[in-house]
Amino acid sequence: MLQLLLAIVILSGILICGFRRIKLLILSFAFQSLAITFICIIAGYNTKEVHYYIIGLLTLVVKVFIIPYIIEKSIKYLKVKREMDLIINVINSFIISGLFIIIIFAFFRSFDNTYLKTGLFLGLVGGTLMIGRKKAITQMIGLLTIENGIILFEMSVVKLSLILEAWMALEVLVLALLMGIMIFHINKTFDTVNTDYLSNLKE
Repeated sequence: MLQLLLAIVILSGILICGFRRIKLLILSFAFQSLAITFICIIAGYNTKEVHYYIIGLLTLVVKVFIIPYIIEKSIKYLKVKREMDLIINVINSFIISGLFIIIIFAFFRSFDNTYLKTGLFLGLVGGTLMIGRKKAITQMIGLLTIENGIILFEMSVVKLSLILEAWMALEVLVLALLMGIMIFHINKTFDTVNTDYLSNLKE
């Protein structure tokens, strides 16, 4: 079951890397976060540690419901449906994500730790999304994907601290709210959420 959930997380990362429609990106992120929720529940069951259940609950509430709701409301107001002008096109994005999987699993083949490999993969996918896309909303999803990778990476190397993860969940929620406000003001000022226009600003 655990391996299936990690495979779902990897598949969602591949889809996030290649999708252009914002709604599909939100759905993939929510589905990915839901899989991580179940991973935390299984970890709690196996280790008998209550804080894994709480972390899973925080992930469910914040990343499966609240953040997708905030982004969904933002795209309805901004009337943004998809990325039109990509820095890295869809085909190359899928190829890059596939290369990430090959490189990570080949380089860490001696490590019997799928949490570590999956977490690194999500970090690279999130970074690719932030670099390869121009819209601030899509870049925010990339940042949130990196944070999902951090959770899995932490599960692979250390015993999770409830205080740390609760703080991270709160930080991510505040970040999503701030990004939503920032995107609103960018659109109001420049009539676009394409971050390329910000590079043209002069002091």
